[in-house]
Amino acid sequence: MDRINKDKMFTKAEMLDELRTIFLFEADHIILGAGSKMAEQFIGFPTESGEYCHMSSTLVDLRRFDISDSFDRGYDFAFRPSLTNTIEEHEVQNLIAFMEGTPRIGGVSSAGEVHDFMEPDGMCQTVADAVHARWKLEWDSVGRGSHTFTTRELALLANMTEGAVRNAMADKGENGLRAIPGSKPVRVEYDEARRWLAGRRGFVPTPQQPQLDTVLHEDLASVKTVEEFTLFMRKYINLYADLVLGHVVDSVLPDPDYEAWVDRGTFAFDVDKARRIAEGVGLDVPTFVGKALEVSLRRDASAEGGRS
Repeated sequence: MDRINKDKMFTKAEMLDELRTIFLFEADHIILGAGSKMAEQFIGFPTESGEYCHMSSTLVDLRRFDISDSFDRGYDFAFRPSLTNTIEEHEVQNLIAFMEGTPRIGGVSSAGEVHDFMEPDGMCQTVADAVHARWKLEWDSVGRGSHTFTTRELALLANMTEGAVRNAMADKGENGLRAIPGSKPVRVEYDEARRWLAGRRGFVPTPQQPQLDTVLHEDLASVKTVEEFTLFMRKYINLYADLVLGHVVDSVLPDPDYEAWVDRGTFAFDVDKARRIAEGVGLDVPTFVGKALEVSLRRDASAEGGRS
Protein backbone atom coordinates (compact mmCIF):
# COMPACT_ATOMS: atom_id res chain seq x y z
CA MET A 1 0.00 0.00 0.00
CA ASP A 2 1.35 3.41 -0.99
CA ARG A 3 0.59 5.17 2.31
CA ILE A 4 1.98 5.47 5.82
CA ASN A 5 0.24 5.80 9.16
CA LYS A 6 -3.10 7.52 9.58
CA ASP A 7 -1.58 10.60 11.19
CA LYS A 8 0.78 11.19 8.25
CA MET A 9 -1.26 9.93 5.32
CA PHE A 10 0.48 10.81 2.10
CA THR A 11 1.31 9.07 -1.13
CA LYS A 12 4.59 9.07 -2.98
CA ALA A 13 3.03 11.35 -5.61
CA GLU A 14 2.11 13.88 -2.91
CA MET A 15 5.62 13.76 -1.50
CA LEU A 16 7.16 14.35 -4.92
CA ASP A 17 4.82 17.30 -5.48
CA GLU A 18 6.04 18.79 -2.20
CA LEU A 19 9.60 18.29 -3.45
CA ARG A 20 8.72 20.37 -6.52
CA THR A 21 7.55 23.13 -4.18
CA ILE A 22 10.85 22.98 -2.30
CA PHE A 23 12.68 23.66 -5.56
CA LEU A 24 10.43 26.67 -6.22
CA PHE A 25 11.38 28.12 -2.83
CA GLU A 26 15.04 27.35 -3.52
CA ALA A 27 14.77 29.25 -6.80
CA ASP A 28 13.58 32.31 -4.85
CA HIS A 29 16.55 31.90 -2.53
CA ILE A 30 18.85 31.91 -5.54
CA ILE A 31 17.20 35.12 -6.81
CA LEU A 32 18.11 36.80 -3.54
CA GLY A 33 21.67 35.52 -3.65
CA ALA A 34 22.61 35.48 -7.32
CA GLY A 35 19.81 37.03 -9.36
CA SER A 36 16.98 35.98 -11.65
CA LYS A 37 19.12 34.54 -14.46
CA MET A 38 20.85 32.09 -12.15
CA ALA A 39 17.50 31.12 -10.62
CA GLU A 40 16.07 30.47 -14.08
CA GLN A 41 19.04 28.29 -14.97
CA PHE A 42 18.44 26.34 -11.78
CA ILE A 43 14.67 25.81 -12.03
CA GLY A 44 14.41 25.67 -15.81
CA PHE A 45 11.85 28.40 -16.55
CA PRO A 46 11.40 32.17 -15.96
CA THR A 47 9.07 33.91 -13.55
CA GLU A 48 7.00 36.89 -14.64
CA SER A 49 6.07 37.99 -11.13
CA GLY A 50 9.62 38.15 -9.84
CA GLU A 51 9.30 35.20 -7.47
CA TYR A 52 8.68 31.46 -7.80
CA CYS A 53 7.08 30.36 -4.55
CA HIS A 54 3.52 31.11 -5.72
CA MET A 55 3.90 29.38 -9.09
CA SER A 56 2.41 25.96 -9.81
CA SER A 57 4.57 23.06 -8.72
CA THR A 58 3.53 21.21 -11.88
CA LEU A 59 5.95 23.42 -13.81
CA VAL A 60 8.94 21.84 -12.07
CA ASP A 61 10.61 18.96 -13.90
CA LEU A 62 12.04 16.65 -11.22
CA ARG A 63 14.30 15.02 -13.80
CA ARG A 64 16.53 18.09 -13.51
CA PHE A 65 17.39 17.23 -9.91
CA ASP A 66 19.32 14.10 -8.91
CA ILE A 67 17.94 14.08 -5.37
CA SER A 68 14.48 13.32 -6.78
CA ASP A 69 15.47 9.73 -7.52
CA SER A 70 16.68 9.31 -3.94
CA PHE A 71 13.35 10.54 -2.57
CA ASP A 72 11.51 8.20 -4.93
CA ARG A 73 13.54 5.18 -3.82
CA GLY A 74 13.62 6.39 -0.23
CA TYR A 75 9.83 6.37 0.07
CA ASP A 76 9.72 2.72 -0.96
CA PHE A 77 12.74 1.81 1.17
CA ALA A 78 11.15 3.33 4.27
CA PHE A 79 7.51 2.38 3.84
CA ARG A 80 7.45 -0.62 1.46
CA PRO A 81 10.24 -2.85 2.81
CA SER A 82 11.32 -5.36 0.19
CA LEU A 83 14.36 -7.09 -1.24
CA THR A 84 13.69 -5.05 -4.36
CA ASN A 85 13.47 -1.66 -2.59
CA THR A 86 17.00 -0.60 -1.72
CA ILE A 87 18.94 2.62 -1.34
CA GLU A 88 22.64 3.43 -1.18
CA GLU A 89 24.29 4.72 2.00
CA HIS A 90 25.36 7.98 0.34
CA GLU A 91 21.72 8.60 -0.63
CA VAL A 92 20.67 8.32 3.01
CA GLN A 93 23.19 11.02 3.91
CA ASN A 94 22.17 13.11 0.89
CA LEU A 95 18.51 13.10 1.93
CA ILE A 96 19.41 14.27 5.43
CA ALA A 97 21.74 17.00 4.14
CA PHE A 98 19.23 18.15 1.54
CA MET A 99 16.46 18.62 4.09
CA GLU A 100 18.81 20.41 6.47
CA GLY A 101 19.60 22.84 3.66
CA THR A 102 16.07 23.61 2.46
CA PRO A 103 14.78 27.19 2.91
CA ARG A 104 13.10 27.96 6.24
CA ILE A 105 11.37 31.00 4.84
CA GLY A 106 10.62 31.99 1.27
CA GLY A 107 9.58 34.58 -1.25
CA VAL A 108 11.41 37.56 -2.68
CA SER A 109 9.22 40.63 -2.29
CA SER A 110 8.18 39.91 1.29
CA ALA A 111 10.64 37.12 2.17
CA GLY A 112 8.07 35.87 4.63
CA GLU A 113 6.39 32.93 2.93
CA VAL A 114 6.23 29.62 4.78
CA HIS A 115 5.18 26.14 3.71
CA ASP A 116 4.39 22.79 5.29
CA PHE A 117 7.64 21.28 4.00
CA MET A 118 9.46 23.43 6.55
CA GLU A 119 7.76 21.64 9.44
CA PRO A 120 9.00 18.40 11.09
CA ASP A 121 5.96 16.58 9.69
CA GLY A 122 6.52 17.79 6.16
CA MET A 123 6.33 14.89 3.73
CA CYS A 124 9.90 15.07 2.43
CA GLN A 125 11.24 15.55 5.96
CA THR A 126 9.26 12.54 7.14
CA VAL A 127 10.66 10.37 4.34
CA ALA A 128 14.24 11.50 5.02
CA ASP A 129 13.86 10.74 8.73
CA ALA A 130 12.20 7.37 8.12
CA VAL A 131 14.89 6.34 5.63
CA HIS A 132 17.60 7.22 8.15
CA ALA A 133 15.85 5.32 10.93
CA ARG A 134 15.38 2.15 8.86
CA TRP A 135 18.95 2.34 7.59
CA LYS A 136 20.31 2.54 11.12
CA LEU A 137 18.11 -0.30 12.31
CA GLU A 138 18.47 -2.82 9.50
CA TRP A 139 21.05 -1.87 6.91
CA ASP A 140 24.07 -0.15 8.46
CA SER A 141 26.32 -3.16 9.09
CA VAL A 142 29.22 -0.94 10.19
CA GLY A 143 27.35 1.05 12.83
CA ARG A 144 24.90 -1.67 13.80
CA GLY A 145 24.54 -1.94 17.55
CA SER A 146 25.98 1.50 18.25
CA HIS A 147 23.05 3.56 16.99
CA THR A 148 20.40 5.10 19.19
CA PHE A 149 16.86 6.14 18.25
CA THR A 150 14.63 9.11 19.01
CA THR A 151 10.92 8.85 19.77
CA ARG A 152 10.23 10.25 16.28
CA GLU A 153 12.33 7.59 14.59
CA LEU A 154 10.67 4.81 16.56
CA ALA A 155 7.24 6.22 15.78
CA LEU A 156 8.02 6.20 12.06
CA LEU A 157 9.33 2.65 12.18
CA ALA A 158 6.44 1.35 14.28
CA ASN A 159 3.76 3.25 12.33
CA MET A 160 2.66 4.93 15.56
CA THR A 161 2.39 8.44 16.95
CA GLU A 162 5.19 9.87 19.07
CA GLY A 163 2.69 10.11 21.90
CA ALA A 164 2.15 6.35 21.74
CA VAL A 165 5.90 5.81 21.87
CA ARG A 166 6.18 8.01 24.96
CA ASN A 167 3.34 6.06 26.56
CA ALA A 168 5.32 2.87 25.93
CA MET A 169 8.27 4.46 27.72
CA ALA A 170 6.04 5.07 30.73
CA ASP A 171 5.02 1.39 30.78
CA LYS A 172 7.20 -0.42 33.32
CA GLY A 173 6.02 -3.87 32.23
CA GLU A 174 7.68 -6.27 29.83
CA ASN A 175 5.95 -4.59 26.87
CA GLY A 176 7.33 -1.20 27.85
CA LEU A 177 10.13 0.65 26.10
CA ARG A 178 13.25 1.44 28.11
CA ALA A 179 14.95 4.73 27.29
CA ILE A 180 18.59 5.51 28.01
CA PRO A 181 18.60 6.89 31.58
CA GLY A 182 19.13 10.64 31.65
CA SER A 183 19.25 11.04 27.85
CA LYS A 184 18.09 14.44 26.62
CA PRO A 185 16.44 14.39 24.21
CA VAL A 186 15.18 10.94 25.10
CA ARG A 187 16.86 8.15 23.12
CA VAL A 188 16.69 4.37 23.00
CA GLU A 189 19.60 2.00 22.49
CA TYR A 190 19.78 -0.19 19.37
CA ASP A 191 19.12 -3.59 21.03
CA GLU A 192 16.19 -2.23 23.01
CA ALA A 193 14.73 -0.58 19.89
CA ARG A 194 14.89 -3.87 17.98
CA ARG A 195 13.31 -5.80 20.85
CA TRP A 196 10.46 -3.36 21.23
CA LEU A 197 9.79 -2.92 17.51
CA ALA A 198 9.59 -6.68 17.03
CA GLY A 199 6.45 -6.68 19.16
CA ARG A 200 4.71 -3.81 17.36
CA ARG A 201 2.02 -4.70 14.82
CA GLY A 202 2.81 -1.62 12.75
CA PHE A 203 6.49 -2.43 12.32
CA VAL A 204 7.28 -4.10 8.99
CA PRO A 205 10.87 -5.42 8.90
CA THR A 206 12.70 -5.82 5.64
CA PRO A 207 12.07 -9.43 4.58
CA GLN A 208 15.09 -11.70 4.33
CA GLN A 209 13.48 -14.31 2.08
CA PRO A 210 11.45 -13.82 -1.08
CA GLN A 211 8.64 -16.00 0.26
CA LEU A 212 8.06 -13.37 2.98
CA ASP A 213 8.36 -10.37 0.65
CA THR A 214 4.87 -8.85 0.39
CA VAL A 215 5.96 -6.15 -2.05
CA LEU A 216 7.57 -8.71 -4.31
CA HIS A 217 4.35 -10.73 -4.46
CA GLU A 218 2.33 -7.57 -5.11
CA ASP A 219 4.65 -6.66 -7.98
CA LEU A 220 4.37 -10.13 -9.51
CA ALA A 221 0.57 -10.13 -9.11
CA SER A 222 0.32 -6.79 -10.96
CA VAL A 223 2.17 -8.10 -14.02
CA LYS A 224 -0.15 -8.33 -17.04
CA THR A 225 2.09 -8.51 -20.13
CA VAL A 226 5.07 -10.51 -21.32
CA GLU A 227 7.09 -7.27 -21.30
CA GLU A 228 6.24 -6.61 -17.66
CA PHE A 229 7.00 -10.23 -16.79
CA THR A 230 10.39 -9.91 -18.48
CA LEU A 231 11.22 -6.74 -16.55
CA PHE A 232 10.12 -8.32 -13.27
CA MET A 233 12.30 -11.38 -13.81
CA ARG A 234 15.40 -9.43 -14.75
CA LYS A 235 15.03 -7.01 -11.85
CA TYR A 236 14.21 -9.60 -9.24
CA ILE A 237 16.46 -12.49 -10.23
CA ASN A 238 19.59 -10.35 -10.48
CA LEU A 239 18.83 -8.56 -7.21
CA TYR A 240 18.07 -11.84 -5.45
CA ALA A 241 21.33 -13.39 -6.62
CA ASP A 242 23.31 -10.35 -5.50
CA LEU A 243 21.68 -9.56 -2.15
CA VAL A 244 20.49 -12.92 -0.90
CA LEU A 245 22.84 -15.47 -2.39
CA GLY A 246 25.91 -13.36 -3.01
CA HIS A 247 26.80 -14.90 -6.35
CA VAL A 248 25.99 -14.57 -10.04
CA VAL A 249 22.72 -15.53 -11.65
CA ASP A 250 24.29 -18.30 -13.75
CA SER A 251 25.00 -20.30 -10.61
CA VAL A 252 21.47 -19.74 -9.31
CA LEU A 253 19.52 -20.94 -12.31
CA PRO A 254 19.92 -24.49 -13.54
CA ASP A 255 18.70 -23.53 -17.01
CA PRO A 256 21.52 -21.84 -18.97
CA ASP A 257 19.24 -20.30 -21.60
CA TYR A 258 16.84 -18.55 -19.25
CA GLU A 259 17.92 -15.20 -20.73
CA ALA A 260 16.64 -16.29 -24.12
CA TRP A 261 13.45 -17.59 -22.50
CA VAL A 262 12.56 -14.18 -21.06
CA ASP A 263 13.37 -12.19 -24.20
CA ARG A 264 10.26 -10.53 -25.59
CA GLY A 265 10.62 -12.18 -28.97
CA THR A 266 11.24 -15.72 -27.79
CA PHE A 267 9.22 -16.11 -24.59
CA ALA A 268 6.92 -19.12 -24.74
CA PHE A 269 5.27 -20.83 -21.81
CA ASP A 270 7.19 -23.84 -20.59
CA VAL A 271 5.94 -25.25 -17.29
CA ASP A 272 9.16 -27.13 -16.49
CA LYS A 273 11.37 -24.15 -17.23
CA ALA A 274 9.17 -21.81 -15.20
CA ARG A 275 9.21 -24.27 -12.29
CA ARG A 276 13.02 -24.61 -12.35
CA ILE A 277 13.49 -20.83 -12.37
CA ALA A 278 11.06 -20.36 -9.46
CA GLU A 279 12.79 -23.05 -7.43
CA GLY A 280 16.22 -21.62 -8.27
CA VAL A 281 15.45 -18.22 -6.77
CA GLY A 282 13.05 -19.20 -4.01
CA LEU A 283 9.79 -17.93 -5.51
CA ASP A 284 6.49 -19.65 -4.84
CA VAL A 285 6.30 -22.16 -7.68
CA PRO A 286 2.52 -22.21 -8.34
CA THR A 287 2.34 -18.40 -8.28
CA PHE A 288 5.28 -17.92 -10.64
CA VAL A 289 4.26 -20.69 -13.05
CA GLY A 290 0.68 -19.41 -13.08
CA LYS A 291 1.83 -15.88 -13.91
CA ALA A 292 4.06 -17.15 -16.72
CA LEU A 293 1.06 -18.97 -18.21
CA GLU A 294 -1.23 -15.96 -17.76
CA VAL A 295 1.01 -13.48 -19.58
CA SER A 296 1.71 -15.91 -22.43
CA LEU A 297 -2.02 -16.53 -22.92
CA ARG A 298 -2.71 -12.78 -22.88
CA ARG A 299 0.02 -12.21 -25.46
CA ASP A 300 -1.21 -15.03 -27.71
CA ALA A 301 -4.85 -13.89 -27.47
CA SER A 302 -3.83 -10.35 -28.40
CA ALA A 303 -1.84 -11.60 -31.38
CA GLU A 304 -4.71 -13.75 -32.59
CA GLY A 305 -7.10 -10.85 -32.24
CA GLY A 306 -4.84 -8.69 -34.37
CA ARG A 307 -4.81 -11.27 -37.16
CA SER A 308 -8.58 -11.73 -37.31
